[in-house]
Amino acid sequence: MADPIKDYPTLLAAVLEYLARPDLQEFVPIFVQQAEGRLNARLKVVDMHRLIAADLAAGKIDVPADFIDWVSVEWTPPPKTPQRPLMLRYVEADSPEIRAKHRPNGPPQIYTVLAGKVRVVPAAVGTVDLVYFARIPALTTAQPVNWLITKAPDVYLYGVLLEAMLFQKDEASAAQWLGLLNDRLGGIFGQGDTQKTASRPAKASVEAAEVTAKAVA
Repeated sequence: MADPIKDYPTLLAAVLEYLARPDLQEFVPIFVQQAEGRLNARLKVVDMHRLIAADLAAGKIDVPADFIDWVSVEWTPPPKTPQRPLMLRYVEADSPEIRAKHRPNGPPQIYTVLAGKVRVVPAAVGTVDLVYFARIPALTTAQPVNWLITKAPDVYLYGVLLEAMLFQKDEASAAQWLGLLNDRLGGIFGQGDTQKTASRPAKASVEAAEVTAKAVA
């Protein structure tokens, strides 16, 4: 019986025990990566929130390397100015609002991302607090623990076994593990506005994921 799942090594051991396929041992780390990719595409939960505070005097701000999506961007003017802080609205970089439809001499109203940099429009001094959804830190031998395996080790187990079943072209077993994964995600994270898990028909998810499995195989 494998030890309780608490980190990367115990996750690998548990997956191998469930699979009872020693010949798949070298593929299990790949299944973990695929499961993390699936979870990053599905989850937008408060545990994934990260905050960056940046001074606009330093110029444009790099998009974080672990960025998935924005939560909010708030601009704060320099001290001793009458302007209050403002929540900025995201627009696409090629939108009319970026090109012309803003007050060039007013406070920032919107922000966009261009060439990997965050830009506020119109340009201004002050600071911005950028809150975003960050990718789940990948489990590795060097980094064996992250917030998700600590909070919900069974989510990792179900996700990795789903990928293993897809790799083996076992659609029936994949659907079972997908159902368990969906149930556990809903039970842990709920369905609120700030704690979302995507909801898709099981077969559609299996068929889409099987394309990835075929590529690996």
